[in-house]
Amino acid sequence: MSTPSERIWAALSAEEDGDDGVRAYLPARPRNPETLANAAERVAAGTPLRAAAADFLDDLRWARDTEDVARRIDAEPARVDGHTDAYLAALAEHVAYHADIRVPRWAVAPDRFLDHFWWPSRTKGLRARAIVEAPAAFRRRGIFIGATTLNRV
Repeated sequence: MSTPSERIWAALSAEEDGDDGVRAYLPARPRNPETLANAAERVAAGTPLRAAAADFLDDLRWARDTEDVARRIDAEPARVDGHTDAYLAALAEHVAYHADIRVPRWAVAPDRFLDHFWWPSRTKGLRARAIVEAPAAFRRRGIFIGATTLNRV
């Protein structure tokens, strides 16, 4: 079974090779690529963090190569609050790992880590599962999310 990132890259490669069947499953390409810096601005303006992160990941499907992925995570997002700042740093590290590119320097700054544990989901029954399933970039920052939280359809 392939990872979501592998499926995204496979879909993009097939699209470039002229497989029109893939286009039916991908949304229209946005004009301005979503970046983590954009996501932070949106959260600061009132968009829920989970929605902004999902939009970033949805748009990431349109990244043409690793340089494009790097451009989308390189600009340091403005500070919003401790949880958002750490979550976006974890997301940058997670994306960089799966794209096999360097993690942006801002994402590993000490103030992009929490000094306490945080479960973004309000469902307490999922906490034990999130401890086990959280991707490494999130766990090391004290953020516990389920394995499917970052999967996009």
